[in-house]
Amino acid sequence: MIAKILLLMVRLGSGFYMLFQGYEKLTGGFAIDGLVSVIKENQDSPEWFKTFFDAIIANHLELFKWMVQLGEIAIGLGLILGVFSYTASFFGVFVMLNYILADMIFTYPIQLFFFIILLMNKKTLKTISLNHFIKRKKLRNDEDDTRAYSG
Repeated sequence: MIAKILLLMVRLGSGFYMLFQGYEKLTGGFAIDGLVSVIKENQDSPEWFKTFFDAIIANHLELFKWMVQLGEIAIGLGLILGVFSYTASFFGVFVMLNYILADMIFTYPIQLFFFIILLMNKKTLKTISLNHFIKRKKLRNDEDDTRAYSG
């Protein structure tokens, strides 16, 4: 039971973190174009990542700007609401790894660690999700309907 509570706290904390991060980018004028030049000059990012940023991201700035903002918000909402929590955790790992590759080492390693914990607890994550409680309620209602017809 304690493990479920801790996992729920990690899930909710990670969800609120991502939601607020995405919201700040959405309302704060997030500019991915500035990031392209920073990564190109960065000494710590791998060359393949720099090439990817220069060849792909730089040519589709508007698309990736919206993908980052809305992606972070979607990850956050998925974790907070407990809907597709495992999928949201997977994409959370993906986002954090990209931030680390871009040499943005702030709190991202800690957040990456939390997302990995969520991924490692898929079964428990399912039992504390909104999906789980909706399915349980539906099963109870179906059982009640079955009893009403048979009685």
